[in-house]
Amino acid sequence: MNDAAMIRVLAFVHPIWMVTSLVMAIVTASLGLEIRRRHRRGRPVGGELRRRHLRFGKRTLILVGMGFVLGPVSMVFLRGRDLLDSFHGILGLVVLGLFAWTGWSGRALSQGEEDARDIHRIAAASSVAAAMLSAVAGFILLP
Repeated sequence: MNDAAMIRVLAFVHPIWMVTSLVMAIVTASLGLEIRRRHRRGRPVGGELRRRHLRFGKRTLILVGMGFVLGPVSMVFLRGRDLLDSFHGILGLVVLGLFAWTGWSGRALSQGEEDARDIHRIAAASSVAAAMLSAVAGFILLP
């Protein structure tokens, strides 16, 4: 494989990584929605469901953070473009902030701060929605 082909293949690492992150975020959100449904119906949530939600959430945050780093690396070193030289790059900053907010509010909720429940729900929904928008905005940047 020549250098140009290798660079082209490497340029797909960030998009694949972020699609995986988005899938993980959606799985985490579905677990969170199940917790919410059980709360609303007065049914016990169960420790295992909470642990799964937290485990997936933490992994998602790590994936999103690492993917955020991969984006600028890909733009600058693999594509020869300026840092944050796209709408997708700006959205990436927003997405990172929203996922950080989701993690922060989730941590507060897991420590018993019930007031964080609505904030966590709004932050999580906003994170997933912004990530989907960012993915669509990134289509134009695919090699």
